[in-house]
Order: sequence, then C-alpha cells, then structure tokens
Amino acid sequence: MELYQMIYQRLVQDETLEGLLAQYDNRPAVFYQRAASSDDPKWDDTRIQYPRIDYIVDTQENPARNTSGTLMLNVWCDAENNAEPETIEAQLRELLHVAFAQTDEYAYCFAWLRSDAFEVKTKPEEAARTFGVTVVFDLMACPAQSTLTPDPIGGMNDWTKSVLPNATVIGKDPIDGWLVPSKEKPVIYWRIVSQEKAKQYFTHTWLGITIEGHVYCRNAADRLYNLAQLNTAYALAQHITLEDSSPLFLKNFSVQPHMNYITTGQIKASGFFGLLQPWYGKAPEHVLNPTITTHIQYKQP
Repeated sequence: MELYQMIYQRLVQDETLEGLLAQYDNRPAVFYQRAASSDDPKWDDTRIQYPRIDYIVDTQENPARNTSGTLMLNVWCDAENNAEPETIEAQLRELLHVAFAQTDEYAYCFAWLRSDAFEVKTKPEEAARTFGVTVVFDLMACPAQSTLTPDPIGGMNDWTKSVLPNATVIGKDPIDGWLVPSKEKPVIYWRIVSQEKAKQYFTHTWLGITIEGHVYCRNAADRLYNLAQLNTAYALAQHITLEDSSPLFLKNFSVQPHMNYITTGQIKASGFFGLLQPWYGKAPEHVLNPTITTHIQYKQP
C-alpha cells in the first residue's frame, strides 16, 4: 500500500476521529489533497461538512534514506458548530507522532514538528467563519541497510536484539502495518554513515566504519532510558560478533540524547571490522575470530 493510502486508513479507522469529524461516504470526512465539493451527494444527509481534514504528503529524494519530507494535515472547523480544532489536533498527534508505517517499499517514521492555527474571513472586518489548525509532521524513510558478509549492520541488529529483546529492530523484525513504539517496546534503527579501508595486511584487511543508531519512543525520557541500556551494554562488551563469528570493534560509542532521532540518530559509533584475503581462509575455520591464533596474529590497526 502507498504511504498516502496508509495515512488515510489510519485516520478514517480511528474511533475517536470518527466521533469528532463530519461524515462523508459513511466515513469520517478525511480527504487527500482536496475536500469534496459542498454539493457532492456523498456528504451525510444532514449536510454538515465540518469539521473535516485534508492532508498532503510532500516528499523528496534523500541520499541516505531514499525519501524524506513532510506530512501536512489541515483541520477545518466551522463557527456554526462547537467543534474545537485543538481536540482533533491532539488526536492526530496521538495517532501519528513517532509512528511507523510499513509501505510496499519500506518503513516510514513520522515526528510532529509544529501546529499552526489559521482562520478564513470573507471580509477583513467580519468575524472568521472558518478556522482551524495545520499540523505538520516530518517524515523519513527507514530502509533496511543490509550489506555484504560480514555485515556490520546485521551484527548491530543481532546485538541490539540480545540487549533489548522486546524492541523492534528495523532490518531484523517485520513491521505489520502501523507500529507505535513505547518505553518497553522501542524501535531501533542502525545505518552506515561512512566506510573506508583502514589498513591492509598480507592475510586480511581492516575496514573502518562509522554508524548511527536511532532510538524511537514517544517522549524524551523513554528514549533516554533505552539509550542508556544500549550504552551500558556496549561498555561491558568487548566487541560485536558478526555473522561469520568475526568481531566488530567499536572504539567510539557515544550517546547524544539531544540529537534529532528521526534524521541524525542519538548514537554515534566508529570502529573496525576485518576481511580475509580471497585466497586465504577457504576452510570454514579460517575466519577473523579473536579466539583463533593458529592462522592469524590478531592486531588492530
């Protein structure tokens, strides 16, 4: 399902919004881009057309995340009824803030950015007949970042799952439809920032890598709780074990709770992992493993 379709389903299937909005085609009055005209026969027989919501998804190409952009929702109310746009705005934030939507391509995350009130007057001296609020969310794609064996992101995903077994780790755990993370069940996303050859030996080559980790929860205190758990776990770990049993050494593992969790990530780590030369280690036991000393004299760059 496309992203705009998932947003529509999220809104019209919410029981709280159903009780706050007018009815169109036997559903809450939610429209993509533009509302239906006032003479459309699909409006409820009472011809009440407010409150209603229209929304637009504005995206652009993002080199690191494929897609980024904004979601804008306009909440329209009429002066003739007593509906308050603030009530609807609060429910929109409850439904969408730090929520994940799994589309046909990849998962998207939303983060509330701001809410701006507005009013519409036919003449400057008249009282506003129509008023409302525009609710703006940042949105960012979270494509799974699997690479070649040994896969540093795959190793980080496995390690994270061992530390936070109830977490949803993007790239390891599936997301079915919509998901809202919590303190007990956060969403974790690791991605590569840079990678380069650090040092080469006769038998193996060290690759330097910089990664970022995103911890998603509804509020700052819950994010900090899970960040501290990951930081403590790595402080006690000697290395991250990759799928071929070789190690990923992270010399720097810093937690920065103030960073923007949707775009930048609150964990920054850099370190090294190794690759055997293609001619070396054809036997299964010949891997870059710190416990093996027969074949390789292990030395970090």
